Amino acid sequence: MSLSNANNCCNKFVAFEFLYSQILYLRILQGGRSFLFLYFIFLLFFCEILFLRLNAEEKSVDDDNVLIRANELSVAFRNATNRVLPATVKIISRIQTTEEYNAMSKLSPALPATRQRRNPGDNTGTGVLIDSSGIVVTNNHVVTVAREIDVELPDGRTYFARKFRHDPDTDVAVIWLDTEANEKLPYAVFGDSDKMDICDWVIAVGNPFELDSTVSAGIISAKGRSLQRVSRTEFLQTDAAINPGNSGGPLINLKGEIIGINTAIVSRTGGSQGIGFAVPSNNVKWVVDQLVKKNRVDRAWFGVILASITPGEANRLGVRMKAGVIIDKVLPGSPCEEAGLLPDDVIIKFDGQPVKEVYQFQRLSERAEINREHVIDFIRDRKFKRVNVWAVLLPKHQQRINLIGDAKTPSYFDRQLGILLMTPSDIMLKTLKMGDKHGLLAITVIPESRAHRAGLSDGMLITAVDNIPTATIKQYIEAREGTSLSNGITLNIVEPQGAEKKIIIKLDPMPEN
Repeated sequence: MSLSNANNCCNKFVAFEFLYSQILYLRILQGGRSFLFLYFIFLLFFCEILFLRLNAEEKSVDDDNVLIRANELSVAFRNATNRVLPATVKIISRIQTTEEYNAMSKLSPALPATRQRRNPGDNTGTGVLIDSSGIVVTNNHVVTVAREIDVELPDGRTYFARKFRHDPDTDVAVIWLDTEANEKLPYAVFGDSDKMDICDWVIAVGNPFELDSTVSAGIISAKGRSLQRVSRTEFLQTDAAINPGNSGGPLINLKGEIIGINTAIVSRTGGSQGIGFAVPSNNVKWVVDQLVKKNRVDRAWFGVILASITPGEANRLGVRMKAGVIIDKVLPGSPCEEAGLLPDDVIIKFDGQPVKEVYQFQRLSERAEINREHVIDFIRDRKFKRVNVWAVLLPKHQQRINLIGDAKTPSYFDRQLGILLMTPSDIMLKTLKMGDKHGLLAITVIPESRAHRAGLSDGMLITAVDNIPTATIKQYIEAREGTSLSNGITLNIVEPQGAEKKIIIKLDPMPEN
């Protein structure tokens, strides 16, 4: 209890003691009832004034306490921001190199002789330094189309990007700055995003609309959100203001630790409407560690399409809500198919870790050690079962097409050639920049299969087999029935970005599966 509150309590005790003493005095006064009545009225009036004064003093003390607590929160915001602000950088992604710009300047007198700080088409965003040597984390969409990348620190220093590596499926990218030997730059540290909960305070730092070093505050609104355009991560949702230019910047906790990388907003106006999304720091750390050590992200693959348990599914399968996740589809030729898992199996654990949401299984499974067995616990026909599943490397292009975004999409596994095919959606074809082509999309080409050895890769579109169009699975099967490996099978292929070519698959010594 504060000293002021103690004084108020003491004053109230004195008032009550005074009132009690006067009541005793009244009992002594047995005569003069008129005098007794007037005395009693005076006593009530005096006590009312005394209590009003005490209440006013107490309210004043409460107001002071509210201000003190508000100032303490302001100090916490300020200290947290000061820890990360020097490490929050502006990223300028240039679509035209300096050499190209200078060459154009010589040909066109209308262009200025020196390169401007901004050029038409340049993209600006935010990043955050995570190492004193000059390693920056940002969003992939901030730098993916850049020919050159400039990075500006809040203190005015500017650096060129020596190289960058990216992971489109989490929208995370890493930039290495071209710094001097032994030069030390400010940097921020990662926090534990799993410890963040709904209603926890967070702060977004970035350069919205090129307003450098802008800070906004809010709370965690939700966890485990998903976005269609980013296939392999869940998101933290926040109401902290995130606007164009904030992408790639840090979302921090009150300790000044990075607990997310701001990535996207939902908006009808193009600006913040209180719904922003950030990649959780624990996901970012895993991706960054892979990119820094190996220049790529290696994920384990098990070959299942999962769905959350709805009330109807829970009743049909005889399981509790949030008991696990349902296998909606087992991909042909996948490790899970070989292990005997089936649609409607409910996965409840992966390597002993509970699984209640789809993103939890995805996170655990993709980080699993490759080329070894892992344990999956599941429920089938209301009975608990366990199986060992071999983890293989996720085919690199499979991530780009979002793993059959719709689990109901028809697919076909050509076991002889080693290809898992599906009918692509218009969105997939547009994403892969294949124009108005029609065919079947190779979403998995088994490593060392006949198709793989012939040069077929994940993400390629097969438009014809031996010059017979294959716009549907039925057409593909009919065309394949008339082919012979002895004579060679010709596939008409469209690559991502639209390039066309032909692949010939011939008989080889590899045994039939």
